[in-house]
Amino acid sequence: MGHGLIDEVKKKFWDRFEGLPSSKHEAFRYLPLSKLAPPLQPPAERKASLAELEPHLLPDSSGRIVFSDGYFSPELSSLPKGCILLSLGDAMKSFGLVLQNRFAKALKEETDPLATLNGAFQGRGAFVYLPPGLVLEQPIQMISLFSSAQWMAERVQLFLGKGAEAKLIQTFAGSGTAVELIDIVLEERARLSIQDRSHLQNEAVFFRNLRASLKKNAHLDSFSFSEGSALYRRSLSATLLEEGAEVHLKGLDNLTASHQAHTHVHVEHAAPHCLSRQHFKKALQETARSSFEGKIYVHPVAQKTEAYQLNQNLILSADAAAHSKPNLEIFADDVKASHGATFSQLSPEELFYFQARGIPASEAKQLLFRGFCSELIDDLSFAPFREALQARLR
Repeated sequence: MGHGLIDEVKKKFWDRFEGLPSSKHEAFRYLPLSKLAPPLQPPAERKASLAELEPHLLPDSSGRIVFSDGYFSPELSSLPKGCILLSLGDAMKSFGLVLQNRFAKALKEETDPLATLNGAFQGRGAFVYLPPGLVLEQPIQMISLFSSAQWMAERVQLFLGKGAEAKLIQTFAGSGTAVELIDIVLEERARLSIQDRSHLQNEAVFFRNLRASLKKNAHLDSFSFSEGSALYRRSLSATLLEEGAEVHLKGLDNLTASHQAHTHVHVEHAAPHCLSRQHFKKALQETARSSFEGKIYVHPVAQKTEAYQLNQNLILSADAAAHSKPNLEIFADDVKASHGATFSQLSPEELFYFQARGIPASEAKQLLFRGFCSELIDDLSFAPFREALQARLR
């Protein structure tokens, strides 16, 4: 019964899907989507092995959620006692009402064609529920392996009950064309931290989508690191539904060769006394390309809002290109808000300072580059993840 309901949901998303976006869509104007083959059918299910996971496993995690080519792998997945982890088909039998409400919301409100495509092409999705008051001290790791020539679509429906707390470490690895979506509901005083890193091959095309709804005094902290690929895009959307909700969205892209990384963010303040912060940094070398488009939307009822948005770009090559479009739409009159974008190169004065003290130019450039990145990395809460990124950027 549950799996039949999921098939009905997939058909509704497919009926709503109007094809891949083009450069005429404002949110996709810098993406070379015309080179993508249109989606035809999802891939067949592929069983991942424990040997494939081992290179990506982090120490000290409390459990893991594994996907292979868009399909949730329950045999390789487990969560601590008290958590509920099911396939979406099985979850429809016990949690059908709450899931159908989230699917109905997405079908009505989703404006991103690729997120809609995920709903239509999803393989076997996963349902994760933390009951009220459950606090996980160690993070959950989510590992996504990609290898198919077909469009792969993985989906996670994540619910944290009142006062629940968790950390989620995401790892994406492989090649092909994939569109991922994680849909989050945080009940009152729930807290969730998400940190992700991609290990994508040069030719990979990856679209990451995060959708979140936050209730009273809920807190979401998201950090994303990417070295890009043929095409990489993150689309983050958060709605602050009740007073005291707080969201922090951060990201760092270190791009070389002809890699691309694009960021689209939408934060909606629908209640008073809420806080949002966006901070995204991009470092570009050789012929890399990036873009950032962020919006803060403040409803008339959302008085006493605090909302901040910043995109910083470090251009390390004359052939690299970065685009930025931060913007605000504010309909309340008691608001603290700011937005901005910066574009810079390595300062000749700073390079001279290092060289005058006997530090070679190449080492001086690396130190300045690491200084640019460290502001976001040094604050990461999970030490193994933080240290792996610091080592990667040395």
